[in-house]
Amino acid sequence: MDWPPPRRTSYARREQNLALIGAVVTGAVLATALLLLVLSRVNPAYTNRLRSGTADLVAPFWATVRAPFDWLGGGVDAIGEYIATVPRNRVLTAEVARDRLDLQSRDAAIAENIALKKLLHVIEPRTEVVAVTRFAGASIGSYARTAMVAAGHANGVFAGQAVRADAGLVGRTVEAGEHAARILLLTDTNSRVPVIIVRTGQPALAVGAAGRLLEVHDRLGAEVPLKVGDRLVTSGAGGLFAPQIPVAVVTDTAEPPHALPYADPATLSYVAIVRAYLPIPAQAEAPPVDAVPVPREAKKH
Repeated sequence: MDWPPPRRTSYARREQNLALIGAVVTGAVLATALLLLVLSRVNPAYTNRLRSGTADLVAPFWATVRAPFDWLGGGVDAIGEYIATVPRNRVLTAEVARDRLDLQSRDAAIAENIALKKLLHVIEPRTEVVAVTRFAGASIGSYARTAMVAAGHANGVFAGQAVRADAGLVGRTVEAGEHAARILLLTDTNSRVPVIIVRTGQPALAVGAAGRLLEVHDRLGAEVPLKVGDRLVTSGAGGLFAPQIPVAVVTDTAEPPHALPYADPATLSYVAIVRAYLPIPAQAEAPPVDAVPVPREAKKH
């Protein structure tokens, strides 16, 4: 028995047509690409003009097609930013409230301190700026770290005066001529600065380490560990440096701890030379023997 040949359905015919159209499109694309490749080799200038013209034609269409996607992407980003902003805003609000309380406590302590000083008639020495002068550059060696400033005896600058910048303490004057002076920088091995650790209130000594850093020595209460980021300020001990001048920030807590000075000599332009906070008083001469009062009882004998 002979069976009749199967009839082709419309679905199979559609598949064949699509395959034929795909092959024609692919061939056209490959032919166009091959033609453009040949033209780019034969006439590059014409190819560049053709490329520019095609870009001009396609750009508006591409911008129109991309607009909804860009809008949708921007909306998603905005939603994500809003969602992330809510917890961040809560954290910032809590920090602001905490900082406000700290500020109120500080203001109250400052007001109380001022009132007590007035009540007790506390006398505090005043710092006096001798000269503001140009920083003439640093001389850096293996151990010695010094600098020169363009001010000397003619400007009231003498040895034993503090030198500071807006960022913090720079060092002290060790020699002075008529119009120039030499500064011993904080990082010199001969430099010793009495400091206080702001967080703990511990007194210590900042010693030059012959590099870019300082070493923290002779710290009282060494059982309280330092933390990276602890600030060091002058304590006023010794009378040369006034209290509360920024000195350095702790960068390494391993013994001995190291700290980086706030004032970098490589970036300084001008510095202020300040008279000693508590200058050593002049030695009073001993009164002559005849000027010493004699007790009345001694005169009777």
